[in-house]
This record gives sequence, C-alpha cells and structure tokens, in this order.
Amino acid sequence: MLPLLLLTACKTAVSETDKPSKNIPFQELITNSHSNFTEQIYLIVETPEVYQEIFATINSTRKPGIPLPKVDFEKESVAFINIGETSTGGHSVTVIEIIEMEEKSIIYCGGKGPGAGDYATMVITSPFSMVKFKKQRKPVVFEWIPNKN
Repeated sequence: MLPLLLLTACKTAVSETDKPSKNIPFQELITNSHSNFTEQIYLIVETPEVYQEIFATINSTRKPGIPLPKVDFEKESVAFINIGETSTGGHSVTVIEIIEMEEKSIIYCGGKGPGAGDYATMVITSPFSMVKFKKQRKPVVFEWIPNKN
C-alpha cells in the first residue's frame, strides 16, 4: 500500500501554461493620457457606484466631461488600468488580451513610453485604459507586459 501512496504523492503538477485556456472577448471603453489619478491602479470595477467615482475623478478637470460608456454591471465587469503620473507625454497603456485559465482569468496589459533620446513634450500625464468584459466567476488578475501596445 505504501508504494502506491508514494507514487500518488510524487505526481508532477501541471504548469499554468499546460492548463486549458480560452480568450475572453473585451471591448475598449476609453484610453486617454489624463486620468487625474497620480497612483498606479489595476482595478476590477463591478458596481456602478465605483465606476461613477472613477469617472468623476477623470472628468474633474474636463469641461465638458467624457460621457460614461454604457456597462451592464449585472453581466459585465470593467478593468481600469492607470499607470500613474508621468512627467512627459508619449506614454500609453492598453489591454492586450484577457485569458481564462482553470483557476483564474488574466488581463494582460502593456504600454510604452518615449525611449532614451526620443523627443517628448514636458507635461504631466496619467495614461489609463478601461475595457469591459463578461463578468467572471473566478479571480481576475493583471499581468503587465512592458513595451507592448
């Protein structure tokens, strides 16, 4: 009986890359260079109240403000990615893809900025992106892929 238990205990774990996965369709709601948030933020928004609070900050220095894109929070979630405050223009952020894995869903996002020696405007920016996607039953996490856009 003991050898059978040892064989079971020695079974190798399947890596994340070997587990089945599928793409989750998403729709970009807005991408812009000024969110008015100074901190880096990766957030899954699941209520209209939080969504409205985010847009209140985004629109706090805009006249007229950006209208709220329509989201059905009964069926959809929103991913809000803000890279934080930068001291030059030329930065961007985007969602590349959303993948459903066995135990979680992963939002792959990336961005780029001016390279060394590139000319860029000297202006404070806070680039952000928002996408909506079907509400997930499992945890949703973010993974940043640098220099992708």
